Amino acid sequence: MLLSINIITDYPLWFSIFCVLLGAIYAFVLYRKEEKFNEIAPWLIKLMASFRFLLVTILAFLLLSPFIKTLFNKVEKPVIVIAQDNSSSILLNKDSAFYQTEYLEKLKNLKASLEEKYEVKTYTFGQNLEEGDKIDFSKKVTDLSNVFDEISNKYYNRNVGALILASDGIFNQGSNPVFNSGIEFPIYTIALGDTSIQKDIILKEAIHNKITFLGNQFPIEIAAEALQCVGNETRLTVTHNGKKLFAKEYKLNTERFVMNENVLFEAEKVGVQHYQISLSTIEGEVSTINNVKDIYIEVLDGRQNILILANAPHPDVKALKLSIENNENYKVTNQLMSDFDGNTEAYSLVVVHQLPSNISPTLKKALESDVSVLYFLGNQSNIGKYNSLNIGLNIAKSGNRFNEILPAFTNNFPLFTLSENTIKSINTMPPVVGPFGDYQLKTNGYVLLNQKIGSVETDSPLMVFFQDNGKKSAILAAEGIWKWRMQDFLKNKNHDAFNELINKTVQFLSVKEDKSKFRIITKNNYFENEIIQFNGELYNDSYELVNDPEITLELFEDAGDKYDFVFNRTSTSYILNAGILPAGFYNYKAKVKFGTKDYTETGKFQIKQLLLEANNTIANHQLLQNIAEKFGGKLFYPTQTGALAKAINENTDITSIIYEENDLKELISLKWIFFVLLALLSVEWFLRKRNGAY
Repeated sequence: MLLSINIITDYPLWFSIFCVLLGAIYAFVLYRKEEKFNEIAPWLIKLMASFRFLLVTILAFLLLSPFIKTLFNKVEKPVIVIAQDNSSSILLNKDSAFYQTEYLEKLKNLKASLEEKYEVKTYTFGQNLEEGDKIDFSKKVTDLSNVFDEISNKYYNRNVGALILASDGIFNQGSNPVFNSGIEFPIYTIALGDTSIQKDIILKEAIHNKITFLGNQFPIEIAAEALQCVGNETRLTVTHNGKKLFAKEYKLNTERFVMNENVLFEAEKVGVQHYQISLSTIEGEVSTINNVKDIYIEVLDGRQNILILANAPHPDVKALKLSIENNENYKVTNQLMSDFDGNTEAYSLVVVHQLPSNISPTLKKALESDVSVLYFLGNQSNIGKYNSLNIGLNIAKSGNRFNEILPAFTNNFPLFTLSENTIKSINTMPPVVGPFGDYQLKTNGYVLLNQKIGSVETDSPLMVFFQDNGKKSAILAAEGIWKWRMQDFLKNKNHDAFNELINKTVQFLSVKEDKSKFRIITKNNYFENEIIQFNGELYNDSYELVNDPEITLELFEDAGDKYDFVFNRTSTSYILNAGILPAGFYNYKAKVKFGTKDYTETGKFQIKQLLLEANNTIANHQLLQNIAEKFGGKLFYPTQTGALAKAINENTDITSIIYEENDLKELISLKWIFFVLLALLSVEWFLRKRNGAY
């Protein structure tokens, strides 16, 4: 409703008198008595003069920068927000048909009745809040706290009358919504679902490793429970490619029967292996989709091979082998140097324990190859032969003498990190034996351990690493580390500190830098509600990122479905959003042609099925009651939607808001002013031309 209109200017309003005078003088001078006006009727002259007067007056007035100020009363109706739980748990009860038909009609009628008096906004929710009223009860996750946060943000500073929350009260993500402090309007809840404990067998978890190695045994931990199934039996079965690997019968003799099994299986075949874990159904179960889980385990025959070459049998070799093989990613072969054939192609790292005085051609070829080498020096080492290799640490030996050396960690070692417990343990280890002499770093080395002689810490390296043109090497200038392993167990009852030192060393040395020019990057595991995304990188010969050619990707599902995609370009690389795909295991092949070369990159990933909703089917109406009580609302049931509408209508706190709204506009910005001036000028011009005045 319009209350008032005022005109204000940047200058005093009495200046408008001069505008009127200017208009009058201009019209008088233009239309004073002259011979050309003698034949024109006096009333017409006065009319044309008045048009000119108004035109000049208005133009002059606009020079005062006038504004038009209007004051309105605006009425904002209350907003009623309806948030409907769209998760699959709503249908996991005996009344599923009611919720798919009759309930949806009741909800539609509730909305229609409220729209007569209020502004009604409808949303559905699962993990996220979505605007609209498309209800199919298909969401795999429920996050009630996110619903409250989203509504609170969307309607901040709005006249929200009430929130109607229709849910079964089950949430499996986010925090408890009762503790939300951002809601400042009443919440009315519609309690859906069934609070009774229903007959159901639930396979809750199947915990397993994502990767194992050929020939290894791997465990699967299975957790399940049976509710209200007393007097029945169920069978737990694990199958692989249709072959039954494990089966066990359970007699369900309590109302809540818990089943836990830890089963070992052997990895017999390379590749991604599909295992299905199932519990047989019983008559009357509320849901059977939670009786089965599919898991995928990748079996690799790609353990990195480590070769230990020893000049002679030594307890260090055994200690190294035990420590390295503690990590199932590595397989260790140990040989005497006299038996070595010189072939290093199968190995990621060669450990040389004490160089002999006579380096054979096969050993020299191995040391000069691109494979990484870890050297151990000691009483049997020929230091002169060692120095001739120019590895980076030179030892000018003084006589045939050796020192007992204690380890001392250096600060700011950049190549890898060790835990505080490992650093403390290694610093208290017994001494090892190394050559006495003048230690000189001939190239840029990274020192992990310095030598400590007695209580004096020296600058002489005990363990040092090198990177030179892609080849990695390291030197531990002593023997006797087997004593470190024994001391670690004596003090800590485990070998964790020693194993960490050796495994971090082996990991750094054995990992090869990825120099491929075409790379596809994606996660190994997704859930079925996640968006599948790929990143692509293409390099030229100078290893600069380029994105001129087109990258295509073929995606193959185990079931046989195939999807084709084309990557989008970013500033320097590529990205692909493949959307949401069904659960299962997928292989992909990406292709690009750059110059005259064709590049291909393959890989695989798993999309896991989400069964969070099926793992809990008991409605939590107490939570909905608590929400309604805390936020000043009331709980209703699906058959009481009419009573809910009545309660909202009778709530005197839900009212419209009337507020004043000021609107300030420049008068010159109003389009109708332009057309008024144009009309005055045009009509006057036409009349003057029509009557012979120019």
